[in-house]
Amino acid sequence: MSDTAPTLVLTGGQVLTVDTGFTVAEGVAVRGRDILAVGSDAEMRALAGPGTRIVELDGRTVLPGINDSHLHGAAYGMTKPPFAIDVGHPAVGSIGDIAAAVARAARDVPDGAWIVGLGWDPGYLAECLADPGRFPHRRDLDAVAPGHPVCLTDFSSHMVWANSAALRRCGIDADTMPPPGGVIDHDPDGRPTGILREAAGRLVQAALPAPTLAQRRQAIQNVIRELHSRGITSYTEPGLGPGGSGTLFGGLST
Repeated sequence: MSDTAPTLVLTGGQVLTVDTGFTVAEGVAVRGRDILAVGSDAEMRALAGPGTRIVELDGRTVLPGINDSHLHGAAYGMTKPPFAIDVGHPAVGSIGDIAAAVARAARDVPDGAWIVGLGWDPGYLAECLADPGRFPHRRDLDAVAPGHPVCLTDFSSHMVWANSAALRRCGIDADTMPPPGGVIDHDPDGRPTGILREAAGRLVQAALPAPTLAQRRQAIQNVIRELHSRGITSYTEPGLGPGGSGTLFGGLST
């Protein structure tokens, strides 16, 4: 291949150039990381060399790489497997499903190690749908992970569901006063149910171990792969720094 021939030609599609005239071309020629030209199928094929890979788009659309201008990439990555279990819809459909996922996680980590997860939503849990008075409870998690503190953040990040081991680890009992703006749900006997709302969730989240540098690097790499699969080629990290270790599984720390 010559030094000027494209390594890749996409042809037979709709290439959105997003230039001042919003020109739509049939094909695009690329060499390495650089776009060499856009134009008609004939023009792009004329640029190809013997080593050029030619992809037929069959009418599909090509968009410029998208930048996500506000993504907490490191934090988002830490909320995904393997760093946190997926307890959201459609991965789970019931409290029983969540308990089973926690039980599997408990088998893979030493006693006393934290188990964290994200995504539960009572609007999709079979037990809550069948009985409006039923809500996730510490006992659901105690039954499958009595020796592990468990912290499951809901889909909206406004609630935390913790088990008894986590409440003990964080010193939360019947006498604990929630921080301003927070609520700790209680049983009729005054004991916490394990549901901590709004600012009260930080009482548990702040106790989670800070991710290591290697874990954060892996989380970011995982996120980049996910972004690329969605056509997002770069992102802007809006905030890392002091106080970040207590939010989103420590993913906002530096």
